[in-house]
Amino acid sequence: MRVTLIYAKSRLFKEKAKGIGGFDEGAGEYARDDVFPPLGIACLGAVLEEKGHEVRLIDDSIEEDEVIEEAIRWSEVVGVTALTSNARRANDLGRMAKGMGKFTVAGGPHPTVAPEFFLEGDDPPFDLTVQSEGDLVLPEILENVDRPENWPNIKNLTFKRDGELVQTPRRGFIKDLDSLPFPAYHLYDMNRYFKYMVNPGIPIVSSRGCPYACTFCDAEMTPRNYRAMSAERTVELMDKMMRDYDAPQMFFFDDLFTINKKRVMAICEELIRRGIFVEWSAESRVDTVTHEMLRLMRKAGCIKLYFGLESGSPNQLITMKKSVTPEGILKGAKLTREIGIYFKFFIIYGFPGETDEDHACTEEIVKRSLPHNIAVSLLCPHKGTEVYDQIKDRIIHQPEDVEYGYWHQTEMWRHDRYSFEELQAARDQLIDKHREACTGIASKIQRKWERLAAVAKHPQLIGDWFEIRSRKKQYRKRIDRWMKDGRFDHGNIPAPAASSPVREAVAAD
Repeated sequence: MRVTLIYAKSRLFKEKAKGIGGFDEGAGEYARDDVFPPLGIACLGAVLEEKGHEVRLIDDSIEEDEVIEEAIRWSEVVGVTALTSNARRANDLGRMAKGMGKFTVAGGPHPTVAPEFFLEGDDPPFDLTVQSEGDLVLPEILENVDRPENWPNIKNLTFKRDGELVQTPRRGFIKDLDSLPFPAYHLYDMNRYFKYMVNPGIPIVSSRGCPYACTFCDAEMTPRNYRAMSAERTVELMDKMMRDYDAPQMFFFDDLFTINKKRVMAICEELIRRGIFVEWSAESRVDTVTHEMLRLMRKAGCIKLYFGLESGSPNQLITMKKSVTPEGILKGAKLTREIGIYFKFFIIYGFPGETDEDHACTEEIVKRSLPHNIAVSLLCPHKGTEVYDQIKDRIIHQPEDVEYGYWHQTEMWRHDRYSFEELQAARDQLIDKHREACTGIASKIQRKWERLAAVAKHPQLIGDWFEIRSRKKQYRKRIDRWMKDGRFDHGNIPAPAASSPVREAVAAD
């Protein structure tokens, strides 16, 4: 069958990004940090191609409506994936496809937790919604498009029958990720994405799930059941991305890349053994890193870690069920500084019961941890999370009814202590405190001093420095080739961008 898979994107996001130069002229990381080829539909597209279907992938973040309409006309089945913030746009796309007589399917995070949103009314925008992982479900749907009597036998579905919602049983999560094909990157214009990105590179996912139980995280879309590709399969994917796209960087979009120390080190050892050097980043937790693992990660090309900190307050860390302590945060941050890997904290303000003292604790942790950067968001209670159930009686707007993001947000619930404006002010104050404490000359001197002290304690780091310098020669040649070919052309953005880890790596001694 001919299938079009669409990643829905809020129109408001798109227009605001254009308004500040987010796509064509460039205005920095916060405007463009989510312009990546969507991996969810790329994974589904690869599975469908294996089954013999024709597939088109459409990223609503960068495509105009005319392109989307043409792809829908071409197809027989239209699948739309939606985050909560893009749910309304997904329904608009579903109605567009239904108006052209297409069979429509919704999947992704919000259809998983709120399938009824996509099946409202006598003529809903979607025929079916898929819950949780769709890799094995979508091929079954395509086999039974014209046989609705078989839909109750397909797991992970919700649909309407005689005006009533019907939910089928859930299937288990896919355990053997090595059995899945690599995402269908070839269905995207990757060079187009490289020009949109501040830090050109390729996102990859090598594992699914997270074993922790944070109250703000949806346990179904980020299941506690952790599964991962083998180290060999992961490096095969990275090697293929190097050969196919000459990728200057790669970004691990795993929910938690560093949870399995043995696997991470095996990936790093295999990259080194094969002589592959590409700069890469990953999402992590400060309490999952060790000196030994960080050292090997840096040798294998890791230049950046994103730590989900959320708070520096011991009380809030308990409330969030983060399973980490302030002491653990400081220890992990210090280890990362000593090895010399750039790191960024993600922080959430506005949790129930939060106080000025909690904010002060977070400010203190940030100052003492010396992260290179921080991103501070205000709590958005998503359906399917524990914190949503805790405060649902104080909800002002359901999250699917609001278009929001890091740099554009609407008040969604009434905090028990602060007004929305006060929370925004506290967030801005934390950002200012970080700038004062962590981005000046004193902080740079402290980081360098800590690295020197670490070298004195671990002399083998000297050998690592020479080895990394030697392996970076091939990387610099590739970056020079990119510059010569004009593949860093971002319009008004210098090539490469001033904030880019690519630039940092090229300029590093």
